[in-house]
Amino acid sequence: MARHPRSGGLGRVGIVGGGVIGLCTAYYLKKLGADPVLIESSTLGSGCSLGNGVWVVPSLATPLPAPGLTLKSLTWMRRRDSPLYIKPSALPMLAPWLMRFRTFCNDSDQKRGIAALAALNAVTMERYDEVAADGVSFECYESGLLMAFRESDRAAAAQKEVKLVAGARAAACRELDETELYEHEPMLRPGFRFGLFVGGGRYVRPESLTAGLASSLRASGVEIHEGVTATGFRSERDRVTAIVTSKGDLDVDAVVLAAGAHTGTLSRMAGWPIPLTAGKGYSVTIEQPTTQLRQPLYLGGVKIGLSPFNGTLRFVGTMELSGINRRMDAARIRSLRRQVSLAVDIPEASEGGRAWVGMRPIVPDSLPVIGKLPSRENAYVNTGHQMLGITLAPSSACALAGLMLEGKAGVGLEAFSARRF
Repeated sequence: MARHPRSGGLGRVGIVGGGVIGLCTAYYLKKLGADPVLIESSTLGSGCSLGNGVWVVPSLATPLPAPGLTLKSLTWMRRRDSPLYIKPSALPMLAPWLMRFRTFCNDSDQKRGIAALAALNAVTMERYDEVAADGVSFECYESGLLMAFRESDRAAAAQKEVKLVAGARAAACRELDETELYEHEPMLRPGFRFGLFVGGGRYVRPESLTAGLASSLRASGVEIHEGVTATGFRSERDRVTAIVTSKGDLDVDAVVLAAGAHTGTLSRMAGWPIPLTAGKGYSVTIEQPTTQLRQPLYLGGVKIGLSPFNGTLRFVGTMELSGINRRMDAARIRSLRRQVSLAVDIPEASEGGRAWVGMRPIVPDSLPVIGKLPSRENAYVNTGHQMLGITLAPSSACALAGLMLEGKAGVGLEAFSARRF
């Protein structure tokens, strides 16, 4: 790989990872005057960003650990049809991570995590408006989210969580009776009795966002290397001087690790291990569905989300802990299809459409990891966004770019520091 001269200031920043986090990081670094170079082992936007059905709803942004989770309940999650599935053969490998995850299942850590995410989310809509105003083209809709429940206790728990996150903006969450619920979404099958409508959100087709960002970066002259794998780093004293890749060394003035679930391996190479694992999610995308939803829909209890895009309907669900791999468990797809078919009148749900699996990057407290790696003066990280990657991508990328180029992130990043590991 050819080497390039360094520019002034922070100069040439190598970004490892071409998903939505890496693309947004490159976008904001370029916007603030750096010279980003993007390295992606496959093609841009082909990883976890590709098949999600993403809602940008800040009032739903919560950490994954929750009060009341016990070791016994973790064992129940070995059922393949549970919303959170832990593959039994992966338990020995995952045990240290799960034990650490459990330590965050308490009220104080949950509230701390909610506050940290809320601060980062405070500018989410502003950042999305900024990206659109700069000419980045992507599919985005302003819409509330309909949540449907068969049981009153699940509806009450969801409402409590939304109010906990929304705080003073709790009025954005409105209770619906059975009649109102079916008026909002006639495609629901009989049996749902309780509903919530959460306003103030948007939803984005993720592959359109990554394609739009990639097109914008290429138009602005950003150097992009696809099909190139980062295999290590060359350092002098405490500074990274080059990224070692499958196609040669790439000289850099700084590096950002934004490779999703693979970032833990890279950070270890840079001298600072981050306990990342993959929370695999599954989706089915139906092109030109016979019927279409009126708005995004969340099926309470089974924890499945459905998003109506232009000419497409996508349903997404499950969190599978089985290690870092892209293996698709056909049983999980069958379960996802069955649950959707039982809940919503979608003729193609049972066997139509395109199945997908992706790896959401998660650390034990499930908060993103954003900022400088303590092991190197010029190495940074932006990863661990769990199911909030699309939601938090522009705001976390803007904060990191500000920290790197201006010495100020514009938002407190202490809760997201890599030092906590």
